[in-house]
Amino acid sequence: MRKISKIIIVITLLFSVVSCSNWIDTDINVDPNSPADVPLSYILPSIQANVGYNLGGNDVVRTTNNWMQYMDGIARQSHAEATYIYSGADCNNLWNTAYATILSDSKILIDKATEQNAYHFKGVGQVLTALTLGYLTDLWGDIPYSDALNPEVLMPKFDSQQDIYKAMNTLLDSAIANLSNTNNKIALKGDMMYANNAANWIKAAYSLKARYALQLSAVNGAAAYTAALANLDKAFTSNAQNFGFKFGVNDSEKSPLRQFMDQRGDMAMSSTFINFLKTNTDPRLSFYAAATAGGEYFGSVPGSQAEPSAVSAPGAYVAASDAKVYFMTYAELKFIEAEAKFNTGDKAGALAAFQAGVAESVNNVTGSANQAWLDANINNVTEATLTLEMIITQKYVANFGQLQPFSDYRRTGFPTILVAVTGASSTTPPTRYPYSQEEVTYNDNTPAATMFDKVWWDK
Repeated sequence: MRKISKIIIVITLLFSVVSCSNWIDTDINVDPNSPADVPLSYILPSIQANVGYNLGGNDVVRTTNNWMQYMDGIARQSHAEATYIYSGADCNNLWNTAYATILSDSKILIDKATEQNAYHFKGVGQVLTALTLGYLTDLWGDIPYSDALNPEVLMPKFDSQQDIYKAMNTLLDSAIANLSNTNNKIALKGDMMYANNAANWIKAAYSLKARYALQLSAVNGAAAYTAALANLDKAFTSNAQNFGFKFGVNDSEKSPLRQFMDQRGDMAMSSTFINFLKTNTDPRLSFYAAATAGGEYFGSVPGSQAEPSAVSAPGAYVAASDAKVYFMTYAELKFIEAEAKFNTGDKAGALAAFQAGVAESVNNVTGSANQAWLDANINNVTEATLTLEMIITQKYVANFGQLQPFSDYRRTGFPTILVAVTGASSTTPPTRYPYSQEEVTYNDNTPAATMFDKVWWDK
């Protein structure tokens, strides 16, 4: 009996092995809704949505615009940020998303595009990578990059900011070459930023090169201005080419600041910014800020924790459901030109670029030229009266809702309108983000740095 049982067991096992290979579908564990090989046209919009929401969203814009006194945190976490209480734990989300999602997916896009000779997809991936690195290094200084996306490296080294800037320029140069390649095998598709227009991506790359060249003015001196100007002819030529991401009106598609205001509502406009706009009768006021119940525009004194009903909330330009977040605009490019020409002695060129920068910003924000206001407030400036402070201050006004003003303030000390914040831990704003707490905990290579240590280019 025992021998027969053993024979039956062996026969059963053999039957099982043979029968499995004959009747079980080998694709049984393949989920048709989660394909193993995702097309380039599906990867790209996912990256862009993450870039739009995270680099153009609350973890960057709300915090730095708080510090630059466009807005003021009036309760809870936002009030803490306004008074410079900001820890590594507050940075975890931005840091992790940038590396685990944006940069990682961009690498996948670039690698797959390389395999398929999809040069235009590759170029777009390189521009998005350079942009992301620019945001990260301008916020943190030294960051992981050269081996950060290698899954076998558990503790990536931190590359110097100087090397990161070199890598960004290499990426942008390569992107321009790839986007110009006439042997492209797969046409762009799924592009939510430039609607598959490779020419506009090339202009965006040149515009970013101009920004990052000027960013090094304190370390490169006159060479920075020359490098910035060298990229102008091939960069943006109108607001139609502005680099950004537009959100939608449905709940899951709303802009980051709109979602934040709906869910928490602990941000208001700062009196610093509102008073400056009101004093100058700036036509952008009603777009940048929402009127109070009484139809007026009031800002919260930084750090004062104003009553929400008494002050203006962020306006439609930055907080509408379908607001567009900007990464680079034509107006900024004109201010770059103005600063570079001003510092190289071309005062006539600087004046023309300065006036154009204000005009392009006003038109982009309000949808109108507002010629009378420009004539009374901007076009009456002369070569003799134009100053660097005017240029950077108007650039500050134009770049509301972006990271760049935080970089310009550290680089130039302008605008000078910022005031001491009530209850703040410092009389001056922080000069960088603290490193992500998770990176500090799990990566022994993380440098020691405080929020008031300067990044490399901040001299």
